[in-house]
Amino acid sequence: MLYYSHKGAKEFMAKPTKKILIIDDDANIREAVRLTVEEQDFLNIEVTESADVASGIQQMKAIRPDIVILDLHMPDKTGFDFMNIVHKNKLLAKAKVIMLTADDTLGNLFKAEHKGIGAYHFLGKPFNISELQALVLDLSLLS
Repeated sequence: MLYYSHKGAKEFMAKPTKKILIIDDDANIREAVRLTVEEQDFLNIEVTESADVASGIQQMKAIRPDIVILDLHMPDKTGFDFMNIVHKNKLLAKAKVIMLTADDTLGNLFKAEHKGIGAYHFLGKPFNISELQALVLDLSLLS
């Protein structure tokens, strides 16, 4: 017979830790996204928030997130501007990006794909909680 100790099962079932950077100019959206990604049982989540592209780039360099959840339209620069900056740095370009936007038009979807954001990583606002959680989990398994 094969026996498993409770301690051994916990060690086997240890949850991976993933760093997530949320970049959105709306504090309410950042909070909703943070609560959404923290409310699941499969990952330990470390969330960092930024209100604009400039601070988002600084946070990218400081924490090297696994996943970035990015708004498209912000006051000074857009999410596409952020992607252009990130793609110039190979270390930063390893992060998976989810674009979360109220402007989820087909044109923006194609532009996002051209920037390396897959169609399944392009979510409209208001977002579906389960869909965002599943996408974060899926991208976490890939990294």
